Amino acid sequence: MAHWFAEQGVAALTYDKRGVGASTGDFREVAFPELCGDGLAGVELLKARAGIRPKQIGVWGLSQGGWLGPLAATRSKDVAFVIAVSGPGVSPGEQMIFYYGRQLRDKGFSEPQIEEASTLRRLVWNYLATGASHDEAKAALERGRSRPWYAALQAQDDGLFALSEPDILDFPARRSRLWFKVEMNYDPAITLRKLSVPALFLFGERDELVPVGKSVEIIRRVLTQTGHPDFTIRVFPEADHGIRVTAADGTTRLAPGYLDAMRDWLRKRVAAE
Repeated sequence: MAHWFAEQGVAALTYDKRGVGASTGDFREVAFPELCGDGLAGVELLKARAGIRPKQIGVWGLSQGGWLGPLAATRSKDVAFVIAVSGPGVSPGEQMIFYYGRQLRDKGFSEPQIEEASTLRRLVWNYLATGASHDEAKAALERGRSRPWYAALQAQDDGLFALSEPDILDFPARRSRLWFKVEMNYDPAITLRKLSVPALFLFGERDELVPVGKSVEIIRRVLTQTGHPDFTIRVFPEADHGIRVTAADGTTRLAPGYLDAMRDWLRKRVAAE
């Protein structure tokens, strides 16, 4: 992507996430909103660099970066525009509930079964995040263990439901995890209400990680309500989380129109050379 931006006359700074490649630290040791500061440090670096127009520095983010890009723009007046790719309009908790629900759908469970399993996860996570409704979460766990989908829930990535009931609900260290304390209930709508710079939101219709329809509805509603002067939302048919489409032979490529959409949008808002 950096090379592509440069070809459009737009300089691009990319960096390794904390603890990845040449970067020190560990991104897993901080709540993800703190990573916004890393991007803003990059903006500061660019402002001081020859050949950069300091009033035209924008941010581009994919997935989690789709939450962090708008957040960066609300924390610094030096961010002139935002491009958010596959950035959820829902909380991280709801995004992951969608993801786990999709896994159950792929295993052949019905929509009512998926909703029942998702309700259990939501109740347990809510208790672990807030300390509220312990008895309701406990009762839901007891009911869930007899359901046909529970074994599939136990096999999911987080491993939470593979534990015994006391280890799920009554293990203090679990509630101290950053996911439950800070990340799970991050509300992107609060950030969107503060967003004022030009913003482009891009999604893939077949995103396996993000509830696209719900995200689009929230982003459009919030920005319309606040009277945001310049926002664009595009959904690319058949595209996945990375805005890629899969051909009949199994190969993937960027969705038709994806790069064109960014190029055309940028040309109207950035004076590139």
